[in-house]
Amino acid sequence: MARLIGVLLAITMAVAVPAQAQQSTYSQWNNPDSSAGDGKQTQAFIDKLNALVDRAERARAADPTFLRDLRDLARGFDRPWHERVFDDEFLDGDYAKDPVWTVVSGKYWIERGWGLRSAIDPASNTNTANENTATSNEDKAAQIFGQILNQVLTRKKDGSGDTRSAEPKAAVIHAGAKVSNAFSMEADFSSWSKAGRLQFAVYQGNFRGAASPGYRLGYSPGGKLELLRVSRGGTSVVDRADAPYALEDKKVHRLVWSRHVDGRMTVTIDDKSVMDTTDRGFRDPFSGIALINVGGDYIIKKISMLGAP
Repeated sequence: MARLIGVLLAITMAVAVPAQAQQSTYSQWNNPDSSAGDGKQTQAFIDKLNALVDRAERARAADPTFLRDLRDLARGFDRPWHERVFDDEFLDGDYAKDPVWTVVSGKYWIERGWGLRSAIDPASNTNTANENTATSNEDKAAQIFGQILNQVLTRKKDGSGDTRSAEPKAAVIHAGAKVSNAFSMEADFSSWSKAGRLQFAVYQGNFRGAASPGYRLGYSPGGKLELLRVSRGGTSVVDRADAPYALEDKKVHRLVWSRHVDGRMTVTIDDKSVMDTTDRGFRDPFSGIALINVGGDYIIKKISMLGAP
């Protein structure tokens, strides 16, 4: 890290040379490795570097290609997420409190020693609601939306509505959280079936099932990833990618889905980069996260969210 900071500092000084008259406005640089080293000082340096590049672009103080390369280099180390806004390791054996998860449809339970589990028999189209789900008016309304979601998911591609050979229903669960527009989701999960699909979602407003606006990152057995944007205009594909390997080994794998302040989104699995794309379809904060299991068998061992100021 010290070497990286040294290189960036040298480049920063090179960019600053054409603006010698303004050097007095710059604050003193401090080595991020000289104290706590918790990442905040490194991020502060990256923020200052980005601001410097912005000023250099406006003043045309350096070659545009050089400035673009410098900005791309800084983006690789940009970590604007400092605030932990959600964290659940399911160690208390109860997903219905601290934090509160609400089952909309299907069944979820705590698999002791593993985490939050949902399993759907792909050969069956029946799906019972979790018996521990509260029966308040709000939850009943959520269940209705879940049923609507199931109807959409089980409808045949020809639009006939005949579900005799339909796709298995979805098990849906969500939790409220104040998530900034820029966020980093970290999920440790395992896949136990070669069928189905698991989606991680962030949504805006009250959760309304399939109609909830936001982003959804889906994993399908075999290593297929798909990033979707859900809005009033419908659902569109932002990007598709292949994981470095299939995850159906019943082992825990770590997925990190990050969104930057400029709309750039990256996804890694077990520290391997699998997706890097940009979408600015949403600029406001998100109000919660959701998990959607369509015909598969998955265990979420841990899920956490970091937000940006």
